[in-house]
Amino acid sequence: MGEPKATEEVVSELQQGLEPEENFRLLYERYYARLFSFFRHKQLPPEDCRDLIQKVFISVYRGLGGFRHDSHFETWLLKIALNAYVSEIEHRRAAKRDGVQVAIEEERSEEGARPVSHRLADERADPARELLEREKLEKMREVMSELPEQMRRCVQLRVVKELSYQEIASVMSISINTVKAHLHQSQKVLRKRLGKYFGTLEV
Repeated sequence: MGEPKATEEVVSELQQGLEPEENFRLLYERYYARLFSFFRHKQLPPEDCRDLIQKVFISVYRGLGGFRHDSHFETWLLKIALNAYVSEIEHRRAAKRDGVQVAIEEERSEEGARPVSHRLADERADPARELLEREKLEKMREVMSELPEQMRRCVQLRVVKELSYQEIASVMSISINTVKAHLHQSQKVLRKRLGKYFGTLEV
């Protein structure tokens, strides 16, 4: 048996349409464990890791034609994996919000007249606190909308998705120094505009 093919050679042959099944199998076997470890490190259960690995390789298959060899294949692969993870977390959070809302709105009082959410609001809500929370949310949205798009995206990935600087840089295809600069500048803006609502803000 000869030496195993280098990944660059496997990718190049796939892009040329040479031995697609065998070459794709080589990539799958070569990087499966690396991807599994990546997703497990994100605290995902094994079954979810396997599902995401399948999605990643589907994306690789579809996007391989546009892959340029100016970056390492593994770097490109892990960027796809990180995007898949972020999308999965966004999907779960959206589904959780929708599920809670549907459950509340569909459950009715014994009389069947009004949704439980309305009764709870009548019975327990503190109007002053509710108004303050609404004001906080609106102010946050207002200030975030005024940030430059790339800076706003950095803040969202850092605060909402809790990604590291390196992960943000990979998702957005920018340098870590650019990420740090965006977060530093955004922190100054948010502290100045929102400090009285939220106290000390960290990003």
